Amino acid sequence: MMPFAAVLFDMDGVILDSMGQHALAWQEVLAGQGVRVPLSFILENEGALGVDVLRRFLEEHGAAQGLGPLEPERASAGMARLLDQQASLYLERHAGRVRPYPGVRRVLAGLKRACVPAALVTSSRRSLVERCLPGEIRQGFSLVISAEDVTRHKPHPDPYLAAAFALAQDPRQCLVVENAPAGIAAATAAGATCYALCTTLPPEQLAQAQAIFSDLERLAGHLGLLD
Repeated sequence: MMPFAAVLFDMDGVILDSMGQHALAWQEVLAGQGVRVPLSFILENEGALGVDVLRRFLEEHGAAQGLGPLEPERASAGMARLLDQQASLYLERHAGRVRPYPGVRRVLAGLKRACVPAALVTSSRRSLVERCLPGEIRQGFSLVISAEDVTRHKPHPDPYLAAAFALAQDPRQCLVVENAPAGIAAATAAGATCYALCTTLPPEQLAQAQAIFSDLERLAGHLGLLD
């Protein structure tokens, strides 16, 4: 018997094999500003790329690149512009290479058979979800929580709390499936159980999750969802 009342999935790096393409778009956009961002930094901060993360990057790596600290006013305006540029570049050049991970359809079908609702909880904008998520997979989710639906994003608990409440479920009875530290922190703060997939990061960087699996199919087998 399925031990959870609902399963809440991150999108990038969990449902879609998309983080490599997102990272390329970020690197291209920031290179235009004279900023070289390592792939590792982008993957480690997935789900939380915003003003605070950009400021932290400049604090940690800016001096080596001749970059100064980011003032709050400049940060807010600049980050909004960079987010727009990254989203446009991702859709124009990279989104066409994105594919769902193996097992996604089987997992969603298994949850449907078990009468367990699934939600998609992402820091991506809804326009990206609509463009990149195949329609038959989108139909497998009872609801989608995207960047526009909450004020505070991961690592704050708000996205996962919003999903649980929209499903009329206690967050403590929900399973969150994540692949990055910010998402794990958000799930934990929401009181949910969090299982992590090491699709983009090694297990030692996902140690705050209650369990770690190599991929979605291994997790689905653990939950008894595969037919």
